[in-house]
Amino acid sequence: MYEIEVKIKVSHAEIKKDIIGEGAVFSGTEEQKDTYFNSPVRDFAQTDEALRIRSVNGEGEITYKGKKIDTISKTRPEYNSPVDADEMKEILLALGYFVSGAVNKRREVYEWNNFAIGFDEVEGLGEFIEVESNLRDAADKAEIQKEIGRIFEFLGKYNLSEKDSITTSYLEMVLEKQKDQ
Repeated sequence: MYEIEVKIKVSHAEIKKDIIGEGAVFSGTEEQKDTYFNSPVRDFAQTDEALRIRSVNGEGEITYKGKKIDTISKTRPEYNSPVDADEMKEILLALGYFVSGAVNKRREVYEWNNFAIGFDEVEGLGEFIEVESNLRDAADKAEIQKEIGRIFEFLGKYNLSEKDSITTSYLEMVLEKQKDQ
């Protein structure tokens, strides 16, 4: 599957009411605790990949994210599977993987027009909005670009554009902030 994702740092007070007014439907609040791992044989920061165990309200999921396919969004192949988070962490550590960082956030999720809209409050970083869509693995570049365009068209209603898009991951931002302290 391809995850089509655009992330923008923006105050929720500025945009949430308008998006709800557009017809977005609240689908839940998630407390997400993400633990990222790096490989003993290649550096995921260098290869633009990610391996993560996420706990959401006590439920575990492992995610592998491949390389981003463009420079204006966070679009990339993504594979997820439910796991016992603690057991999976032990398996990865036993295989030589090591923890590269952690990200904790509270996400309010809304659904609108086949988009998942996440209002994220990220510990130590502040407020962001993520707009996501998913396409099947067989999607071609034209389909992917069309979907990215659809997301930016939606965000444009709120005076947000490609220039506002952040392609840096929350993990990269957290690690950069820790380095600066």
